[in-house]
Amino acid sequence: MVYYGEVIIMTLEVFYQKLLNPPKPWVVSKVELSEDGSRVDVWLTHERYTFRCSVCQEPAPTYDHMPERIFQHLDTCESKTFLHVRLPRVNCPKHGVKQGVFPLAGPYVDVTYKMEAKCIQVMEACDRSAASDITGVSWERLGGIMKRAVDRGLARRGDAIPRIIGIDEKQVFSRHRYFTIITDPLNHSVYDVITDGRAMKDIKHWFEERRDKLVEVEKAAMDMSASYGSLAVMYMPNAEICYDHYHVIATMNKAVDEVRKSAQAQIVNEEDRRMFFRSRMTFLYGEENLPDHLRFKFEKAKSISAPTARAWEIKELLRGLWRVTPEESELTAYFKKWFWRATHSRLEPIRKAAKTLKRHWEGIQAAIMNGISNSATEGLNSKIEVIKRSACGYRNKDNFRTAILFHCGKLNLMPETGR
Repeated sequence: MVYYGEVIIMTLEVFYQKLLNPPKPWVVSKVELSEDGSRVDVWLTHERYTFRCSVCQEPAPTYDHMPERIFQHLDTCESKTFLHVRLPRVNCPKHGVKQGVFPLAGPYVDVTYKMEAKCIQVMEACDRSAASDITGVSWERLGGIMKRAVDRGLARRGDAIPRIIGIDEKQVFSRHRYFTIITDPLNHSVYDVITDGRAMKDIKHWFEERRDKLVEVEKAAMDMSASYGSLAVMYMPNAEICYDHYHVIATMNKAVDEVRKSAQAQIVNEEDRRMFFRSRMTFLYGEENLPDHLRFKFEKAKSISAPTARAWEIKELLRGLWRVTPEESELTAYFKKWFWRATHSRLEPIRKAAKTLKRHWEGIQAAIMNGISNSATEGLNSKIEVIKRSACGYRNKDNFRTAILFHCGKLNLMPETGR
């Protein structure tokens, strides 16, 4: 710092010493600014000091210094800023010769903690390609930052299992390749992703590894998949299995659509058949959700096919379960009446669907009485689909799992000294 009368001229070295404020013993020794002003290079050196081992964090004597490394730091006035450092290696009594702790960046990375934190914040707000354009960090390096952030978040979260979990499948690649998504409905977050598939043999290992923790689960929301139910019984003995509203009604909607297809094949009048086909989606609406502009078309379609109209009415009666006072006796009585009507409807798809629901009645009743649904899981599935599309797909299932946990896991991702 040079004084000219009352005017103080600060050298670049002093300016960056104050700007970076590196912890002791690091000091700024040299600064270079490129001719076009697009890049700033800052050299850091250190005084004699006892550094800590990067493995055990214990102080150890300095052994030697590594070759110069360059770390990208936050921009200075839109100029990319890079720190040049020769990191010390220490002779740790426990771990031998290891890299010493550098307080501005983690080991084996090429960005500082503050730059890493900024990259995480930008990637949370947009896709990785846009984040690369904003931060100036390459797409590949951002992938490494994302993975480190997720690993850090999972380590901080620990292995505690939510008391209520959701289990659902998600098709993530072509040819019917699936992930199994484990969610925390209360936190509206993804707890974990099983990338091996959805069959029992593919996902059993995940439950086996957490057998001791899964006994603490109180409720498990899922679809009516046989594999998920079997795993819940086997590994979550204290959990109530809850089959949520979405999958129950989806079963009935599928049956209604089968009745509609059968009826459509029997319509002789070409105009009626065309109109009936164009109205096919209206039968999937709930009565109160049917848009006004489709109501006339829907009523016309019902008049064309009485069996389809009857199937839709039986489906709507089933939805009344969620309007009944949630007491076991009333729910059971309502379901029994509905089941009798469904099985005496003379509609084979409806009869089969009714028998399927009867086999799962205890889980349906538990979901209604506890107010449990897989709606949070289904919402997260939609968010996962957005993640996949924004990246134009993933070729590597582990990278996709990392992206899902990064955006949907609600993990503590930030580096400790980068907040």
